[in-house]
Amino acid sequence: MIDSLTHIAIATVALLVAVLILARIRRWLLVRLEKTAFPPEWLIPGVAADFHPLVVQAGKVVIGLAWLAAIVSLVYPWLVYCLGQFPESAGWAERLKEFVIARALDLGNGALAAVPGVIAVVLIFLVANWVVGLVRIVFGKIASGVRVLPWPEPETARTTQTLFIIAVWMFALVAAYPYIPGSGTDAFKGLSVLLGLMVTLGSTGIINQVISGLFVVYSKSVRPGDYVRIGEAEGEVIEVGSLATKLRTPKLEEITLPHSVLVSAATINFTRLAGPDGVPVSTTVTIGYDVPWRQVHALLQLGASRTRGLRRDPAPRVMQRELADFCVEYMLLAHLEDGASRAAALSDLHARIQDAFNEFGVQIMSPHFVAQPDKPVVVPKAMWHEAPAEPEDATAHAAQAQERAPRG
Repeated sequence: MIDSLTHIAIATVALLVAVLILARIRRWLLVRLEKTAFPPEWLIPGVAADFHPLVVQAGKVVIGLAWLAAIVSLVYPWLVYCLGQFPESAGWAERLKEFVIARALDLGNGALAAVPGVIAVVLIFLVANWVVGLVRIVFGKIASGVRVLPWPEPETARTTQTLFIIAVWMFALVAAYPYIPGSGTDAFKGLSVLLGLMVTLGSTGIINQVISGLFVVYSKSVRPGDYVRIGEAEGEVIEVGSLATKLRTPKLEEITLPHSVLVSAATINFTRLAGPDGVPVSTTVTIGYDVPWRQVHALLQLGASRTRGLRRDPAPRVMQRELADFCVEYMLLAHLEDGASRAAALSDLHARIQDAFNEFGVQIMSPHFVAQPDKPVVVPKAMWHEAPAEPEDATAHAAQAQERAPRG
């Protein structure tokens, strides 16, 4: 009896020492976890600091579970050893040992049975990862302008690459599913059905946007750098994403248009057919029938010749769009210089047209006049710079006009 109690006491002291050592290791790991910057910034750029508290909390849970498992693994042999010291409890110790050994064997057999499936899953995903790398290389070359394949074009290479990568991983997941340990259990099947139902119910709108986005990309109706008008929105395309397109307006506002809007609305692209002549820009005026149309053409071209940011070649031209009830509608069509802002050029063009018509005493009929006024509605040149407007430098303006004039 004394020997048994002595052995139990020694085993208990050893257990307590081991528990104290594990507790110190646990505290050291928790301190290191708080000080370690994980995930690193290069892994999740921009949001790594936001993820750090979540990673620390998850690490604490993992360390706590590992510490608890270590305690149980120490207490079990101590309990079996202590019960085996007395004849009355030796049977309990033996049954406890057999129970744990049986459970360990079942767990080991299950793990060994799952090894072939795990190996198959790993091989499938390794092959899929290799194929994805090959896809990135090929479509990266196409996007850079190297003609590796006859299709797709560089503008759609990135979107096509994304579709191929999604298809590869979906095929890999379908091929690996039967080999995943536990995939044949009712619990796993129920979880799969639940996830499928959630995706089906929650992604209807997203799928619609994605399909619309594919239509926008492959129809090449808009691309970054184009100046477009979509419905009421007008501006430069700065991004064509998977779900929406972003425009930068002349007022430096950012407009996000879902791709379903692009599919359902008329899109006017001012840049696509510009070619070497530059981006076209146009404006309209309505002038009364009492003004010779040749004079109107000359005045509109005079205003265009004074406008900053318009090309002189090709020369601006005028077209008569409509013979209305009380006036004639004229349209001036010109082309922007490289890098010129459409909004700024239009603003300056409108100002120069007003100056030209006022200078020669021709009234602009917009908005429409129902009755002809007694005298032309124009602003005399002497009143062009009424306070608080500042007079223009006539010398600088003349030099600028001479510089823009076509050279022989």
